[in-house]
Amino acid sequence: MARSLRVALIIVEITSLPLLVLMLLYILSGYQMMLRSPIFFPRAEIIHTDPLLRILLILLTYLHSLAGLILLINRRIRNNTIRNILEYIVILSTSLFLAFCIALELFLKGYI
Repeated sequence: MARSLRVALIIVEITSLPLLVLMLLYILSGYQMMLRSPIFFPRAEIIHTDPLLRILLILLTYLHSLAGLILLINRRIRNNTIRNILEYIVILSTSLFLAFCIALELFLKGYI
């Protein structure tokens, strides 16, 4: 159990900075698309609509939220049975959300 918590903490630490950079990139490119003046990026539409960046954002968000919620559950819940049930619920719900987002990306690209 302590080993899995260390892994979860490492995942949260590793994904936090790339997530911050991607979110700032999306926010700045989105505002620039509304302003229509080259303030931050020459072509903000390319950055804002790049499928590789979207998939990277989805995967980083999945890993960060899964590991963070597991850490939160292990810090707050003392009962082992409830803790295990909540961990399974978190794994299932975040995995379903990941599958939905990937399916939506594939649908938007015309693969489904």
